[in-house]
Amino acid sequence: MFQRNWQTLWWASFLLLLTSCGYTLNHRMKPAFAEANGVFIPVFTNFTDEVGAERVFTNALIRELQSRGELLTTDKENSDIEILGEVLQITYSPSVYSDNGFRGLQSYRRLPSELGVTVLLALRVVDLKQKKVLWVKQFSGFRRVGILVSRTYDYEAPSSVGLQTQSLVASSYPDIARDIMRDVYDEIVQIF
Repeated sequence: MFQRNWQTLWWASFLLLLTSCGYTLNHRMKPAFAEANGVFIPVFTNFTDEVGAERVFTNALIRELQSRGELLTTDKENSDIEILGEVLQITYSPSVYSDNGFRGLQSYRRLPSELGVTVLLALRVVDLKQKKVLWVKQFSGFRRVGILVSRTYDYEAPSSVGLQTQSLVASSYPDIARDIMRDVYDEIVQIF
């Protein structure tokens, strides 16, 4: 009987230890976040030609903070902390090419079969009560995107490169954004 109670007590202690190991931004970023009425995140400013990219990265930051249990608000007037973001640069270039002479192209011609997409962001955490910037940092993310080479066999056809390339580049934004926002959260937690 005593052995069984001892095992139950040990498992209960172990489970309690596991559940108490988690932390949130509010615990690590005192007093700025712990006393805040909420965090306000406006739509990022987009300095690139990639239309709509700012929303993808803004939403990724909101989802990351919500998943960590942070109190977000849609009203700047009633919030104490604001996180401002800027999409500074989105570049992409071929990282892998097809074989020479692919699908009857001339022997010296090669088509891109993979693009490398790089995104550069800047974020600022501002204390709205004290009108003070608490933290500024730039972040970069990279992903490779495969191109459907079977669609690009006619390198002179406008439909084979332009729109397809843009949609493939844009399809990489959510993955890049998710990776960057994990780094953003880690950096914010460490700095305070």
